[in-house]
Amino acid sequence: MANFAERLDLALTKRGFTGAQVASTLTEAGIPITRAYVSQLRTGKQTNPTLQVLRALASCLQVSVGWLVGDDYLESGTVEELQVRAATLGRSVSGLSESSLAVLHGVVELARRAEGLSDEPAPATGIPDAAAPLSDPQCRALGKRLHALRKAARLSVEQVETALGKGAAAIPAIEEGRIAPAPITAERLLTVYGVTAPPVRDYVMSLARGERETAWYDAHSVPVWLAAAYALEQRATVIRTYHNQFVPPLLMADDYARASIAAAGPAILGQRTVDEALALVLARQEAMADQSGTVVWAIVDESVLARSIAGPHVQLRQLDLLLDHAKRPNVSLHVVPMEEPAYVPRTGPFTIWRFAEEFEADIACAHGIESDELVTEADAVESYHQAFTKLSVTTTTREETVEVLNSHRERLSRSLGK
Repeated sequence: MANFAERLDLALTKRGFTGAQVASTLTEAGIPITRAYVSQLRTGKQTNPTLQVLRALASCLQVSVGWLVGDDYLESGTVEELQVRAATLGRSVSGLSESSLAVLHGVVELARRAEGLSDEPAPATGIPDAAAPLSDPQCRALGKRLHALRKAARLSVEQVETALGKGAAAIPAIEEGRIAPAPITAERLLTVYGVTAPPVRDYVMSLARGERETAWYDAHSVPVWLAAAYALEQRATVIRTYHNQFVPPLLMADDYARASIAAAGPAILGQRTVDEALALVLARQEAMADQSGTVVWAIVDESVLARSIAGPHVQLRQLDLLLDHAKRPNVSLHVVPMEEPAYVPRTGPFTIWRFAEEFEADIACAHGIESDELVTEADAVESYHQAFTKLSVTTTTREETVEVLNSHRERLSRSLGK
Protein backbone atom coordinates (compact mmCIF):
# COMPACT_ATOMS: atom_id res chain seq x y z
CA MET A 1 0.00 0.00 0.00
CA ALA A 2 2.19 2.76 -1.40
CA ASN A 3 2.97 5.63 1.00
CA PHE A 4 0.23 4.64 3.46
CA ALA A 5 2.51 4.59 6.52
CA GLU A 6 4.12 7.88 5.50
CA ARG A 7 0.73 9.54 4.89
CA LEU A 8 -0.69 8.25 8.18
CA ASP A 9 2.32 9.52 10.11
CA LEU A 10 2.09 12.93 8.44
CA ALA A 11 -1.67 13.23 9.08
CA LEU A 12 -1.29 12.25 12.73
CA THR A 13 1.50 14.79 13.20
CA LYS A 14 -0.20 17.67 11.43
CA ARG A 15 -3.58 17.09 13.07
CA GLY A 16 -1.95 16.75 16.50
CA PHE A 17 -3.15 13.22 17.29
CA THR A 18 -1.26 10.53 19.14
CA GLY A 19 -1.72 6.89 18.27
CA ALA A 20 -3.43 6.32 21.61
CA GLN A 21 -5.90 9.16 20.95
CA VAL A 22 -6.80 7.79 17.50
CA ALA A 23 -7.21 4.26 18.85
CA SER A 24 -9.44 5.53 21.65
CA THR A 25 -11.54 7.68 19.29
CA LEU A 26 -12.09 4.86 16.78
CA THR A 27 -12.88 2.37 19.52
CA GLU A 28 -15.48 4.74 20.98
CA ALA A 29 -16.94 5.03 17.47
CA GLY A 30 -17.47 1.27 17.35
CA ILE A 31 -14.31 0.32 15.43
CA PRO A 32 -12.05 -1.24 18.07
CA ILE A 33 -8.32 -0.95 17.35
CA THR A 34 -5.35 -0.71 19.71
CA ARG A 35 -2.62 1.89 20.10
CA ALA A 36 -0.10 -0.81 19.12
CA TYR A 37 -1.97 -1.46 15.86
CA VAL A 38 -1.97 2.27 14.99
CA SER A 39 1.76 2.34 15.71
CA GLN A 40 2.32 -0.67 13.43
CA LEU A 41 0.33 1.00 10.63
CA ARG A 42 2.29 4.21 11.15
CA THR A 43 5.65 2.44 10.87
CA GLY A 44 4.68 0.15 8.01
CA LYS A 45 4.83 -3.06 10.04
CA GLN A 46 1.13 -3.58 9.28
CA THR A 47 -0.04 -2.93 5.72
CA ASN A 48 -3.47 -4.55 5.53
CA PRO A 49 -6.06 -2.32 7.25
CA THR A 50 -9.65 -3.13 6.38
CA LEU A 51 -11.77 -0.71 4.37
CA GLN A 52 -13.74 0.05 7.54
CA VAL A 53 -10.55 1.01 9.39
CA LEU A 54 -9.34 3.10 6.42
CA ARG A 55 -12.60 5.01 6.34
CA ALA A 56 -12.54 5.56 10.10
CA LEU A 57 -8.96 6.80 10.06
CA ALA A 58 -9.76 9.15 7.17
CA SER A 59 -12.81 10.46 9.03
CA CYS A 60 -10.82 11.04 12.21
CA LEU A 61 -7.94 12.78 10.42
CA GLN A 62 -10.19 14.75 8.03
CA VAL A 63 -8.56 13.49 4.84
CA SER A 64 -9.85 11.37 1.96
CA VAL A 65 -9.19 7.66 1.85
CA GLY A 66 -7.52 8.19 -1.52
CA TRP A 67 -4.99 10.65 -0.06
CA LEU A 68 -4.36 8.39 2.93
CA VAL A 69 -3.41 5.39 0.76
CA GLY A 70 -1.02 7.52 -1.30
CA ASP A 71 -3.09 8.25 -4.42
CA ASP A 72 -2.46 11.75 -5.76
CA TYR A 73 -3.46 11.10 -9.32
CA LEU A 74 -7.17 10.47 -9.40
CA GLU A 75 -9.26 13.45 -10.38
CA SER A 76 -10.98 15.34 -7.60
CA GLY A 77 -14.54 14.24 -7.10
CA THR A 78 -13.78 10.57 -7.87
CA VAL A 79 -15.83 8.24 -5.72
CA GLU A 80 -13.93 7.23 -2.59
CA GLU A 81 -14.24 3.54 -3.31
CA LEU A 82 -12.50 3.94 -6.67
CA GLN A 83 -9.61 5.58 -4.87
CA VAL A 84 -9.29 2.56 -2.59
CA ARG A 85 -9.03 0.16 -5.53
CA ALA A 86 -5.41 1.15 -6.12
CA ALA A 87 -4.70 0.35 -2.50
CA THR A 88 -6.29 -3.09 -2.76
CA LEU A 89 -3.82 -3.99 -5.51
CA GLY A 90 -1.05 -3.64 -2.98
CA ARG A 91 -2.62 -6.37 -0.85
CA SER A 92 -3.07 -8.77 -3.76
CA VAL A 93 0.68 -9.02 -4.53
CA SER A 94 1.51 -10.38 -1.09
CA GLY A 95 3.44 -13.67 -1.39
CA LEU A 96 4.45 -13.31 -5.05
CA SER A 97 8.00 -14.19 -6.08
CA GLU A 98 10.61 -11.56 -6.90
CA SER A 99 10.39 -12.37 -10.61
CA SER A 100 6.59 -11.95 -10.61
CA LEU A 101 6.89 -8.66 -8.73
CA ALA A 102 9.39 -7.43 -11.31
CA VAL A 103 6.97 -8.24 -14.12
CA LEU A 104 4.13 -6.43 -12.32
CA HIS A 105 6.37 -3.41 -11.70
CA GLY A 106 7.08 -3.22 -15.42
CA VAL A 107 3.37 -3.38 -16.25
CA VAL A 108 2.64 -0.57 -13.78
CA GLU A 109 5.38 1.60 -15.29
CA LEU A 110 3.94 1.09 -18.79
CA ALA A 111 0.45 1.96 -17.54
CA ARG A 112 1.69 5.12 -15.83
CA ARG A 113 3.48 6.27 -18.98
CA ALA A 114 0.34 5.59 -21.05
CA GLU A 115 -1.62 7.77 -18.62
CA GLY A 116 1.00 10.54 -18.84
CA LEU A 117 2.04 10.13 -15.20
CA SER A 118 5.50 10.31 -13.68
CA ASP A 119 7.45 7.12 -13.17
CA GLU A 120 7.09 7.19 -9.40
CA PRO A 121 4.36 8.54 -7.11
CA ALA A 122 5.20 11.89 -5.56
CA PRO A 123 6.22 11.78 -1.91
CA ALA A 124 3.78 12.93 0.71
CA THR A 125 5.03 16.46 1.17
CA GLY A 126 1.83 18.02 2.42
CA ILE A 127 -1.53 17.26 3.90
CA PRO A 128 -4.76 18.59 2.41
CA ASP A 129 -6.90 20.98 4.35
CA ALA A 130 -9.59 19.45 6.52
CA ALA A 131 -12.76 18.59 4.65
CA ALA A 132 -14.85 21.53 3.51
CA PRO A 133 -17.92 22.22 5.64
CA LEU A 134 -21.13 20.54 4.61
CA SER A 135 -23.68 22.49 2.62
CA ASP A 136 -26.91 23.57 4.31
CA PRO A 137 -28.94 20.75 2.65
CA GLN A 138 -26.33 18.19 3.74
CA CYS A 139 -26.35 19.55 7.31
CA ARG A 140 -30.14 19.47 7.50
CA ALA A 141 -30.39 15.96 6.05
CA LEU A 142 -27.70 14.61 8.38
CA GLY A 143 -29.28 16.35 11.37
CA LYS A 144 -32.69 14.86 10.65
CA ARG A 145 -31.20 11.40 10.27
CA LEU A 146 -29.34 11.61 13.56
CA HIS A 147 -32.43 13.03 15.30
CA ALA A 148 -34.57 10.13 14.04
CA LEU A 149 -31.97 7.58 15.11
CA ARG A 150 -31.73 9.10 18.59
CA LYS A 151 -35.51 8.99 18.94
CA ALA A 152 -35.58 5.39 17.72
CA ALA A 153 -32.98 4.53 20.38
CA ARG A 154 -35.18 6.28 22.97
CA LEU A 155 -32.33 8.41 24.25
CA SER A 156 -32.58 11.95 25.55
CA VAL A 157 -30.13 14.68 24.58
CA GLU A 158 -28.73 14.54 28.10
CA GLN A 159 -28.15 10.78 27.88
CA VAL A 160 -26.30 11.16 24.58
CA GLU A 161 -24.14 13.97 25.93
CA THR A 162 -23.29 11.82 28.95
CA ALA A 163 -22.33 8.91 26.68
CA LEU A 164 -20.10 11.08 24.51
CA GLY A 165 -18.75 13.22 27.30
CA LYS A 166 -19.99 16.66 28.24
CA GLY A 167 -19.15 19.22 25.58
CA ALA A 168 -18.13 16.61 23.01
CA ALA A 169 -20.98 17.52 20.66
CA ALA A 170 -23.80 20.07 20.55
CA ILE A 171 -26.59 17.59 19.90
CA PRO A 172 -29.49 20.08 19.45
CA ALA A 173 -27.49 22.20 17.00
CA ILE A 174 -26.47 19.09 15.04
CA GLU A 175 -30.02 17.76 14.85
CA GLU A 176 -31.34 21.15 13.76
CA GLY A 177 -28.79 21.25 10.94
CA ARG A 178 -27.08 24.38 12.27
CA ILE A 179 -23.66 22.72 12.59
CA ALA A 180 -22.14 19.57 11.14
CA PRO A 181 -20.44 17.07 13.44
CA ALA A 182 -16.95 15.88 12.60
CA PRO A 183 -17.22 12.53 10.78
CA ILE A 184 -15.69 10.68 13.71
CA THR A 185 -18.29 12.25 16.02
CA ALA A 186 -21.03 11.03 13.68
CA GLU A 187 -19.47 7.54 13.91
CA ARG A 188 -19.63 7.73 17.70
CA LEU A 189 -23.25 8.88 17.62
CA LEU A 190 -24.22 5.93 15.42
CA THR A 191 -22.57 3.59 17.92
CA VAL A 192 -24.39 5.21 20.85
CA TYR A 193 -27.67 4.83 18.94
CA GLY A 194 -27.04 1.13 18.40
CA VAL A 195 -26.72 1.38 14.60
CA THR A 196 -24.63 -1.66 13.73
CA ALA A 197 -25.72 -2.59 10.19
CA PRO A 198 -22.81 -1.59 7.90
CA PRO A 199 -25.06 -0.39 5.02
CA VAL A 200 -26.99 1.92 7.34
CA ARG A 201 -23.82 3.28 8.91
CA ASP A 202 -22.28 3.81 5.46
CA TYR A 203 -25.43 5.60 4.27
CA VAL A 204 -25.37 8.08 7.17
CA MET A 205 -21.59 8.50 7.00
CA SER A 206 -21.71 9.30 3.29
CA LEU A 207 -23.62 12.42 4.34
CA ALA A 208 -21.37 13.14 7.31
CA ARG A 209 -18.24 12.96 5.15
CA GLY A 210 -19.81 15.13 2.45
CA GLU A 211 -19.23 12.44 -0.17
CA ARG A 212 -22.41 13.19 -2.09
CA GLU A 213 -25.14 15.72 -2.52
CA THR A 214 -28.50 15.05 -0.90
CA ALA A 215 -30.85 12.75 -2.82
CA TRP A 216 -34.60 12.20 -2.91
CA TYR A 217 -34.33 9.32 -0.42
CA ASP A 218 -32.70 11.61 2.18
CA ALA A 219 -36.10 13.12 2.94
CA HIS A 220 -36.99 12.85 6.63
CA SER A 221 -40.17 10.94 5.73
CA VAL A 222 -38.12 8.02 4.35
CA PRO A 223 -37.03 5.68 7.19
CA VAL A 224 -33.26 5.38 7.48
CA TRP A 225 -33.26 1.63 6.78
CA LEU A 226 -35.27 2.21 3.62
CA ALA A 227 -33.08 5.13 2.54
CA ALA A 228 -30.01 2.91 2.98
CA ALA A 229 -31.63 0.30 0.73
CA TYR A 230 -32.49 2.90 -1.91
CA ALA A 231 -28.92 4.24 -1.80
CA LEU A 232 -27.60 0.73 -2.42
CA GLU A 233 -30.04 0.27 -5.29
CA GLN A 234 -28.81 3.51 -6.89
CA ARG A 235 -25.22 2.24 -6.86
CA ALA A 236 -25.88 -1.33 -7.96
CA THR A 237 -24.83 -2.53 -11.40
CA VAL A 238 -26.83 -5.78 -11.16
CA ILE A 239 -30.10 -6.17 -9.25
CA ARG A 240 -31.39 -9.70 -8.73
CA THR A 241 -34.88 -9.78 -7.24
CA TYR A 242 -37.47 -12.49 -6.51
CA HIS A 243 -41.13 -11.78 -5.77
CA ASN A 244 -43.89 -14.25 -5.02
CA GLN A 245 -46.75 -11.90 -4.11
CA PHE A 246 -46.60 -8.81 -6.32
CA VAL A 247 -44.77 -7.56 -9.38
CA PRO A 248 -41.34 -6.15 -8.40
CA PRO A 249 -41.75 -2.43 -7.56
CA LEU A 250 -39.26 -1.36 -10.24
CA LEU A 251 -41.52 -2.96 -12.87
CA MET A 252 -44.91 -1.84 -11.54
CA ALA A 253 -47.45 0.23 -13.46
CA ASP A 254 -48.74 3.27 -11.53
CA ASP A 255 -52.23 1.97 -10.80
CA TYR A 256 -50.92 -1.52 -10.00
CA ALA A 257 -48.39 0.02 -7.58
CA ARG A 258 -51.18 1.95 -5.87
CA ALA A 259 -53.25 -1.23 -5.53
CA SER A 260 -50.33 -3.27 -4.17
CA ILE A 261 -49.54 -0.60 -1.57
CA ALA A 262 -53.19 -0.47 -0.53
CA ALA A 263 -53.22 -4.28 -0.19
CA ALA A 264 -50.02 -4.46 1.88
CA GLY A 265 -50.46 -1.15 3.73
CA PRO A 266 -48.38 2.03 3.28
CA ALA A 267 -46.63 1.42 6.60
CA ILE A 268 -44.48 -1.22 4.88
CA LEU A 269 -42.67 1.73 3.30
CA GLY A 270 -42.77 3.75 6.50
CA GLN A 271 -45.47 6.08 5.18
CA ARG A 272 -48.84 7.19 6.51
CA THR A 273 -50.81 7.25 3.27
CA VAL A 274 -50.96 5.31 0.01
CA ASP A 275 -50.11 8.47 -1.95
CA GLU A 276 -46.92 9.03 0.07
CA ALA A 277 -45.84 5.42 -0.40
CA LEU A 278 -46.67 5.55 -4.12
CA ALA A 279 -44.46 8.61 -4.49
CA LEU A 280 -41.50 6.56 -3.22
CA VAL A 281 -42.13 3.77 -5.73
CA LEU A 282 -42.37 6.25 -8.59
CA ALA A 283 -39.20 8.04 -7.42
CA ARG A 284 -37.34 4.71 -7.44
CA GLN A 285 -38.51 4.00 -10.96
CA GLU A 286 -37.54 7.47 -12.17
CA ALA A 287 -34.08 7.15 -10.63
CA MET A 288 -33.62 3.71 -12.19
CA ALA A 289 -34.66 5.06 -15.60
CA ASP A 290 -31.57 7.27 -15.46
CA GLN A 291 -29.34 4.24 -14.83
CA SER A 292 -29.49 2.53 -18.21
CA GLY A 293 -26.37 0.52 -17.37
CA THR A 294 -28.00 -1.25 -14.43
CA VAL A 295 -29.20 -4.80 -15.16
CA VAL A 296 -32.44 -5.90 -13.47
CA TRP A 297 -32.83 -9.67 -13.26
CA ALA A 298 -36.34 -10.31 -11.94
CA ILE A 299 -38.05 -13.60 -11.11
CA VAL A 300 -41.77 -13.67 -10.26
CA ASP A 301 -44.06 -16.48 -9.27
CA GLU A 302 -46.71 -17.15 -11.92
CA SER A 303 -49.40 -16.64 -9.30
CA VAL A 304 -48.44 -12.93 -9.35
CA LEU A 305 -49.60 -12.76 -12.97
CA ALA A 306 -52.93 -14.40 -12.15
CA ARG A 307 -53.66 -12.49 -8.95
CA SER A 308 -56.00 -9.56 -9.54
CA ILE A 309 -55.45 -7.00 -6.77
CA ALA A 310 -57.53 -4.20 -8.29
CA GLY A 311 -59.62 -5.66 -11.07
CA PRO A 312 -58.80 -7.06 -14.52
CA HIS A 313 -58.22 -3.69 -16.18
CA VAL A 314 -55.38 -2.86 -13.79
CA GLN A 315 -53.93 -6.34 -14.19
CA LEU A 316 -54.15 -6.07 -17.97
CA ARG A 317 -52.24 -2.78 -18.02
CA GLN A 318 -49.61 -4.32 -15.74
CA LEU A 319 -49.19 -7.29 -18.08
CA ASP A 320 -48.74 -4.91 -21.02
CA LEU A 321 -46.02 -3.07 -19.12
CA LEU A 322 -44.29 -6.35 -18.21
CA LEU A 323 -44.28 -7.30 -21.89
CA ASP A 324 -42.54 -4.01 -22.62
CA HIS A 325 -40.03 -4.59 -19.82
CA ALA A 326 -39.35 -8.15 -21.02
CA LYS A 327 -38.13 -6.76 -24.34
CA ARG A 328 -35.70 -4.27 -22.84
CA PRO A 329 -32.01 -5.25 -23.10
CA ASN A 330 -31.22 -4.43 -19.45
CA VAL A 331 -34.19 -6.36 -18.00
CA SER A 332 -34.21 -10.14 -17.68
CA LEU A 333 -37.69 -11.23 -16.60
CA HIS A 334 -38.50 -14.84 -15.72
CA VAL A 335 -41.48 -16.74 -14.27
CA VAL A 336 -41.71 -19.62 -11.79
CA PRO A 337 -44.47 -21.88 -13.22
CA MET A 338 -47.48 -22.64 -11.02
CA GLU A 339 -47.74 -26.20 -12.28
CA GLU A 340 -45.03 -28.51 -11.01
CA PRO A 341 -42.43 -25.89 -10.11
CA ALA A 342 -38.99 -27.48 -9.82
CA TYR A 343 -37.96 -25.27 -6.90
CA VAL A 344 -39.76 -22.89 -4.55
CA PRO A 345 -37.60 -21.28 -1.80
CA ARG A 346 -38.85 -21.18 1.77
CA THR A 347 -38.63 -17.44 1.92
CA GLY A 348 -40.47 -14.29 1.07
CA PRO A 349 -39.36 -11.81 -1.58
CA PHE A 350 -35.70 -10.81 -1.59
CA THR A 351 -33.20 -8.77 -3.58
CA ILE A 352 -29.43 -9.05 -4.09
CA TRP A 353 -27.32 -6.07 -5.16
CA ARG A 354 -23.97 -6.30 -6.93
CA PHE A 355 -21.68 -3.29 -7.28
CA ALA A 356 -19.02 -2.16 -9.73
CA GLU A 357 -16.19 -2.07 -7.19
CA GLU A 358 -14.40 -5.41 -7.03
CA PHE A 359 -13.70 -5.14 -3.32
CA GLU A 360 -17.34 -4.38 -2.39
CA ALA A 361 -19.24 -7.53 -1.46
CA ASP A 362 -22.78 -8.24 -2.59
CA ILE A 363 -25.58 -7.27 -0.21
CA ALA A 364 -28.92 -9.04 0.12
CA CYS A 365 -32.22 -7.58 1.28
CA ALA A 366 -35.02 -9.67 2.77
CA HIS A 367 -38.31 -7.84 2.24
CA GLY A 368 -40.16 -8.36 5.52
CA ILE A 369 -43.61 -7.64 6.89
CA GLU A 370 -42.80 -4.35 8.61
CA SER A 371 -39.37 -3.47 7.27
CA ASP A 372 -36.54 -4.78 5.13
CA GLU A 373 -33.49 -6.55 6.54
CA LEU A 374 -30.17 -5.71 4.93
CA VAL A 375 -27.96 -8.82 4.93
CA THR A 376 -24.18 -8.43 4.70
CA GLU A 377 -22.81 -11.56 6.37
CA ALA A 378 -21.08 -13.54 3.60
CA ASP A 379 -22.62 -16.96 4.31
CA ALA A 380 -26.13 -15.51 4.55
CA VAL A 381 -25.73 -13.59 1.28
CA GLU A 382 -24.45 -16.75 -0.36
CA SER A 383 -27.63 -18.58 0.73
CA TYR A 384 -29.70 -16.00 -1.13
CA HIS A 385 -27.45 -16.40 -4.16
CA GLN A 386 -27.95 -20.16 -4.10
CA ALA A 387 -31.73 -19.75 -3.86
CA PHE A 388 -31.74 -17.33 -6.79
CA THR A 389 -29.54 -19.66 -8.83
CA LYS A 390 -31.85 -22.63 -8.19
CA LEU A 391 -34.80 -20.49 -9.23
CA SER A 392 -33.01 -19.29 -12.35
CA VAL A 393 -32.39 -22.77 -13.77
CA THR A 394 -36.03 -23.81 -13.34
CA THR A 395 -37.87 -20.71 -14.57
CA THR A 396 -38.98 -19.70 -18.02
CA THR A 397 -36.47 -18.45 -20.56
CA ARG A 398 -36.78 -14.90 -21.90
CA GLU A 399 -38.77 -16.15 -24.89
CA GLU A 400 -40.98 -18.38 -22.74
CA THR A 401 -41.62 -15.43 -20.41
CA VAL A 402 -43.16 -13.47 -23.29
CA GLU A 403 -45.35 -16.49 -24.13
CA VAL A 404 -46.54 -16.80 -20.51
CA LEU A 405 -47.30 -13.08 -20.29
CA ASN A 406 -49.23 -13.18 -23.56
CA SER A 407 -51.16 -16.23 -22.36
CA HIS A 408 -52.32 -14.43 -19.20
CA ARG A 409 -53.07 -11.31 -21.20
CA GLU A 410 -55.27 -13.25 -23.64
CA ARG A 411 -57.10 -14.87 -20.74
CA LEU A 412 -57.89 -11.49 -19.22
CA SER A 413 -58.83 -9.99 -22.58
CA ARG A 414 -61.37 -12.76 -23.17
CA SER A 415 -62.89 -12.17 -19.72
CA LEU A 416 -63.28 -8.51 -20.60
CA GLY A 417 -64.69 -9.28 -24.02
CA LYS A 418 -61.80 -7.61 -25.83
